[in-house]
Formats: sequence, C-alpha cells, structure tokens
Amino acid sequence: MSKKEEFHSGFVALIGKPNVGKSTILNYIVGKKVAITSDMPQTTRHRVLGVWNSDNCQIVFVDTPGFHVAENRLGEWMLDSAKTEGAEADIAVMVVDGSQKPDGEDKMVADFLNQSVANQKILLVNKVDKVDRKEELLPRIAAYNKMAEFSEVYPTSAIDGDNIEKFLSRLSELLPIGDPYFPKDQLSDQNDEKMAEEIIREKVLLNTYREVPHAVAVKIEECRPALNKNMQYIRATIYVEREGQKTIVLGRKGERLREIGSSARVELEQIFNSKVYLDLWVKVKEDWRDRPDWLRVFGYEYE
Repeated sequence: MSKKEEFHSGFVALIGKPNVGKSTILNYIVGKKVAITSDMPQTTRHRVLGVWNSDNCQIVFVDTPGFHVAENRLGEWMLDSAKTEGAEADIAVMVVDGSQKPDGEDKMVADFLNQSVANQKILLVNKVDKVDRKEELLPRIAAYNKMAEFSEVYPTSAIDGDNIEKFLSRLSELLPIGDPYFPKDQLSDQNDEKMAEEIIREKVLLNTYREVPHAVAVKIEECRPALNKNMQYIRATIYVEREGQKTIVLGRKGERLREIGSSARVELEQIFNSKVYLDLWVKVKEDWRDRPDWLRVFGYEYE
C-alpha cells in the first residue's frame, strides 16, 4: 500500500475550561448533535465520543468536561475524567474562547498540558466571530502560545466552521497509521437511552436558572415501545438536591416541567424515529453530588 493509500486513525481530545464551545465544535464536525450544549458552564459531565470519517482517516473526538476548580465530588470526578482523556489521546486540542482574554482556568489547562501530556498539542481558538476588533485576536493567541508549546493554531467559529476543514486535514496527517475504531456509519458512542437522559438534562438547563442546573441529574427509569406500537414510552426522573430546586423545576402548577418535556420530546422523537410519550418526575436526593453511591447510580464511576 502506498503512503497515499495508508489509513490513519486515532483519538483527539477536546479540552479546555467550561463554556468555550467544545461540544458545539464536536457537533459541527460530526454533522449531528451528539453532545448537549447550553450557556451554562459544566454542561458536559461525561466524556462524549464523536466520530469523523474520510476516505483515508477516522478521527475519534473526545469531548471532555471543562477544567474548573472542583467544589464537590462530582466536580473532582469531572476534572479527573478530563485529565485522563487529555493524557491518553493521540492529540490534545486546547479549545479557548477567542473573544476573551486568557484567565486562570485557561492557565490550569495549559499547565496540565505542559506537565502531564507528552502528545501533540494544538490550539483551537473558538468564537472568533464574536471578536469586535480583529486586531485584538493576535495578542490573545500570543498569550495562549506563551502558556503552552502548541505545534499548530487554528482560529475558528463553531457557528460557521472557519478553518475546520484545514484543522481536520491536518489532524488526518498527524494521527498514526491504523485501522478504524468504529464502523463508518457510527457517529458516537452514545446509546439512545443515554442521549435521552442528556437531552432532558439540557432542557432543564435551558429552562431553569441560578443554582438549579448544577444540581440536576436525569435517570431513565423505563424505555420501551408503548402499547401503541408506533410510540415509545420513556419514564425519566429529574433529580435535584433541594426542595426549593424541585419547586423551580416544576414551576407554577407544573408549567415549567411541561415546557421541559415538550421541548425534549421534539428531539427524542427524532432519536427514536417515532412518537414519544415522555413521563417526567422530579425527586429530591440531597447532596447527591457529594455521595459516591449516587454518583455511581448516575453513571459517574466514582471510587
């Protein structure tokens, strides 16, 4: 096989502080929603794999939780998860917000790259469409370059995809020669039930405020065809930590919960390719973010 015909494959970790657009970039690259998004920091909790294919390459992108100062055991688990994925990937891509100056959380990511990661390091400067004056961008990129030794820099926007094709082309060259890890038609490692949990949680994030989003977890209790064979029945529980949070999620006479269910149902019907009967419940589980037993229930493999 000639060099031109050699197939490349590998893992590329998207790491960075919260709310820089890692999940939006992943969805843009894959061409499908595989990770939920919101303006709320720490939306991503689990690592999410998104798969991009070309004729001679398969890139498995790993969307990771944002680097932050952990305030509970869930936060510790998320930070450990991000570091593990960043260290084990073939290429670590630090995603930053080009519309803002570097801050302490950015430095936390860069320090990790400098101290713990021996793989290829690339800087992806997102949200350049939000930069008011383009002359402000170069000093910010220079500041990031001082934090870590990046081999490549790509200014981009997850909205319009500037430079994404060049970015993908270069990754295809840098990844090792090897067989694909996933079938060509598989775009993510998320199964339907897990994606359903995440979509419901996303709608809670978008419909609530203050302390509620960080305290929310969603668990699918039942997922099966309904008696009407053209409909999927999904029963899910939204967990919060305080009675006051439960009241907020429910809303006046249950109005907010109905809004959450209605907006979630639209996307769930696309996933299951059928009508969906969504049966939502809200329960309180005090301080679940600091309880290893409940972290395990929600899929966080906490020791």
